[in-house]
Amino acid sequence: MSAQELFHRFQRRIAAVGGESHLVADPREAASFITTHAALAERDLVIPPGFATRQPWYALLPLLSEQGIRLREATNPASVADAPAGLSTAELAIAETGSVMLAENALESRVVSMLTLTHFVLVRARDLFPMLDTAGERLLQLTRPGPDQRRYISLVTGPSRTADIERTLTIGVQGPKAICVLFVENEKEIA
Repeated sequence: MSAQELFHRFQRRIAAVGGESHLVADPREAASFITTHAALAERDLVIPPGFATRQPWYALLPLLSEQGIRLREATNPASVADAPAGLSTAELAIAETGSVMLAENALESRVVSMLTLTHFVLVRARDLFPMLDTAGERLLQLTRPGPDQRRYISLVTGPSRTADIERTLTIGVQGPKAICVLFVENEKEIA
């Protein structure tokens, strides 16, 4: 399956559960997309602590600031709860299910993906796998004891949803009402 076919498969799967995904060329295009999204009407974006050191994603921060976005670092769950938008990064994505894998070590980083109303997720286009089985080696790398080990790993597929006993589906009760996954083809290109 080609990279383009994988992306279209992911796009269909996440759209089926109420999410959206876009393929962007570079960080500049990702920043432009984020700043024009309706979720940023208040021009406020929550980021995980230490985002400024995450290579190569830190390059997005000055681009967002240049476009008038106020970046606010998450400090605790209360500081993030019901914020209009949050930005995080995924280690990989699975085309078969339309899922992204979030892997963090700190609660302050995790709450950005759990408590903001709209969740933007950045993922390298090359980190899109056909199925979870094909991502096995990456999973081993992330869970192997050592300095790169991630303790909190979750697969996220679409916005938060829940149903009551009468099967009435509600979106965004226990998490984001919207999710937007941005696949960045050339994450190092800024020009």
